Amino acid sequence: MTSPRPAAELLLGCLSDRGPGTGDRGSGTADWDEVVDVAVREHVAPLLFKRLKGSDARDSVPADAWKRLRRAYFTSGDRNMRLNRELRAVLQCLRSSGVKVIVLKGAYLAEAVYGDVALRPMCDNDLMVPQAELARAEAVLLDMGGVRRKQPGHAAPAPGAQCEDIEPGRRVAKHALPVFIRDLAVELHWTIANPPGPVRVDAAGLWDRARPAAIAGVEVLALSSGDLLLHLCLHFCYQHRLAGLRSFCDIAETINHFRGEMDWAQVVHSAREWRASRYVGLTLHLARSMLGAGVPDDVLEQLVPGGLDQRILETARESVLAQTGYSQGVSLFDLQGAHSLGDKVRLSWKRVFLSRDEMAAIYPASRNSRHLYLYYALRLRDVIRTFGSHTLKRGRLMVRSRGVDPNASLVNWLKEDR
Repeated sequence: MTSPRPAAELLLGCLSDRGPGTGDRGSGTADWDEVVDVAVREHVAPLLFKRLKGSDARDSVPADAWKRLRRAYFTSGDRNMRLNRELRAVLQCLRSSGVKVIVLKGAYLAEAVYGDVALRPMCDNDLMVPQAELARAEAVLLDMGGVRRKQPGHAAPAPGAQCEDIEPGRRVAKHALPVFIRDLAVELHWTIANPPGPVRVDAAGLWDRARPAAIAGVEVLALSSGDLLLHLCLHFCYQHRLAGLRSFCDIAETINHFRGEMDWAQVVHSAREWRASRYVGLTLHLARSMLGAGVPDDVLEQLVPGGLDQRILETARESVLAQTGYSQGVSLFDLQGAHSLGDKVRLSWKRVFLSRDEMAAIYPASRNSRHLYLYYALRLRDVIRTFGSHTLKRGRLMVRSRGVDPNASLVNWLKEDR
């Protein structure tokens, strides 16, 4: 099947573990300009620079495009080294306060997996702490001069509150507390997948399997190789719905780095226990076919017995190449894992009747009000507006696609993961 996304396809060919070869060369300057545009936008330009450097495909890259890639590599390196110095102070303070920390994704991947901090640009620095220590960890960051981060359209969360994310595209995770410390954006997590939802992560097991690591010169913990891979798969397929080429490349790089020592049995077992077999299986199918990741046949068979329907795989593949994901036609209830009538009622109740601290974070005037019920009426209005707006957008998409949701088969297949 010919891809309608040639720039993204060429980019992934160059980033593949198979390496950029002569068959991956573009047909001219315009092709490479588009490839670099996508690489910069998707935060994989430094990795593309490293892949192309010294390969036979390097000669086909126009000078201006090569300068942009080189600049992206060195800019990323300078920025990440600066952020690492700030992260070091954060990790030292948490360590001295007795707060256990698992460093997630960005900082760990850049240093321990990619082996070159420039190759993996970082936005947020995700740190996982035990749920019971969330408030203490946040207090440590605030004492360091941190401020609670505001997301577009959201008030800052109350201390210890778990932020709401009722609209697609708003990245405030219900399992995270975002804090800014100067230039460093830190998100404190207590688990690795948004609750509520169909995926049920065993957070205690993550801590049991965690391994020692030194990040930014500080002794911390990191996820086991299997848990790291599961986290990346869920981040890419479950939370970001196949959008984000940087996250996609993280998966292939992790498999390549832990080649020979990846605990595939644990990956399969945990994916099943967490009810995430299809999310993980689909992601690993894509990583192997599109990025050359070394995923064993028996692992794919255990995760998705009988194999993947070719139509599902092609729909997912085009979602990756389009860099848009598959969420456009999915209902908010489905996105939150609420499928039965009871689940939908409980989710709606939780969305409206928040705690007083959570209400104060959204409606500051309600904090000391004796008439909190009036603000719950306001909250009900806002939730209805949000759901109504999303339903209207979804309806328009259905009309444009002549009543057929192009992602329906993929979404329904993933929903059956039990």
